[in-house]
Amino acid sequence: MKQNKELWWTDFFKGAFSEVVLNQQAHQTLSFMQSVGTLKPGMRVFDQCCGKGYLTHELDEAGMEVLGIDMSADYIAYAKEHLQSPRATFMLGDAKEYFRDDYFDVCINWNTSFAYNTDDKENERMLVPFGRNLRRGGQFFICTMNPLFIHRHFQRFIVKQVPSADSTIITIRESRIEGQMMMSDWLIVYPDGHRETKFGQTKLYSLEQFREMLGRQSLQIDKAFGDISHSPYDEDHPSMIIYGHKV
Repeated sequence: MKQNKELWWTDFFKGAFSEVVLNQQAHQTLSFMQSVGTLKPGMRVFDQCCGKGYLTHELDEAGMEVLGIDMSADYIAYAKEHLQSPRATFMLGDAKEYFRDDYFDVCINWNTSFAYNTDDKENERMLVPFGRNLRRGGQFFICTMNPLFIHRHFQRFIVKQVPSADSTIITIRESRIEGQMMMSDWLIVYPDGHRETKFGQTKLYSLEQFREMLGRQSLQIDKAFGDISHSPYDEDHPSMIIYGHKV
């Protein structure tokens, strides 16, 4: 099946595959955010590219007013059915096109929901709502791939067995780096023998490049981590987690 590499994400996260590839440590993620930043009941939070709403739900449970936006109709339908509440609202739409100036106390882009395009200007558009929607002094969190880790520990093939009910889903990922793009072809084998293929890509930006992009939106980086265990941002930890504020 021919993959749409320009809008690959419209197919990538469909179906059960999303549960396989996305980090669902929502409760641990919230604990990390609370330890790094200042998150209090009553704060307004913008969860950009919220997926099925697991992190939105945790923020809601902690007493915050949260808006989650995602382009996946299936994700938003799930979130509205299972997780919507008086404090947690879900919206179907393009998260880089949602603007509510100076309204939110916290903006979040988690689970590598950034840099899906080859074009830098198009990628940076995802940061514009952070700059506009955050009030001055408001906080932001971004979690994406760590290029230092990828270049040092690059593996062309990664095979994983993911528990699923009483059986196992097998994923085989073949990756390559072309310029700044990390590209991966996936084969997923389900317990009943059904197979799926997927394509995904993410542009790898350095911390300094993020600093420049965020600076253009009046956003300042305060801290960077390599995972939600507060590990340092370095060559031996897989994530680039950025915390900062609007100046």
